[in-house]
Amino acid sequence: MNQANAPEIDAPEFKLQVSAQGETEILISRQFRAPRDLVFRCFTEPALITQWVACGHGTTIECTFDTVIGGNWTHKMLIGDANLFVTFGQVLEFDRPSRVVRSYIYDVPVIREQVSSETTSFSEENGVTTVTILYRHLCRENRDGHLQSGLKEAASTSYDALHTLLQQMS
Repeated sequence: MNQANAPEIDAPEFKLQVSAQGETEILISRQFRAPRDLVFRCFTEPALITQWVACGHGTTIECTFDTVIGGNWTHKMLIGDANLFVTFGQVLEFDRPSRVVRSYIYDVPVIREQVSSETTSFSEENGVTTVTILYRHLCRENRDGHLQSGLKEAASTSYDALHTLLQQMS
C-alpha cells in the first residue's frame, strides 16, 4: 500500500485502542501516517512533546527528556486554573527509533511510591507507523485506577493533536 492508497485517518486502525491486559497491564496502540523516525522524535524531543501531549486538557509548563539510559524525564502540566499534574521517571532503555522503556511515576501522595513502567515501541510499514505502549503496574488496583483516570479520553485528544502535528511536519 502506498500513501495514495493508504486508509483514511478515520479508519479504525487510526483510532486509539486502549485495553487492560492480564492483571496489571494496559496496552495502548495507534497508527500514524508518518515515518517512524518522525513519530519517534515527537515522543522523545521536549519541544515536540509539548505541542501535542495534553492538548485540550492542560498546558505543559515543563518538559524534559534525557535520552540516555539512566537519564531523567519530567512532564509538568497545568490543568484548569491551579491543578498541577506531574509525571516523571528514568529512561531504562533507549533504542532509536524503535523502542523506549522508562519508569513512570505520577507525583501524588501514595501513588508516587507505586512506580510503573512504560514500554513504547515504534514500527513502520508502507509509510504507516504503529505506536504501541505497554504500561506495567505493580497491582491491579493501580492499573484499574490508571484506566479510570480519563486515560483514554486524554490520550485520544493528544494523539489526534499528534496526528495534526505530524501532517504539518511531513
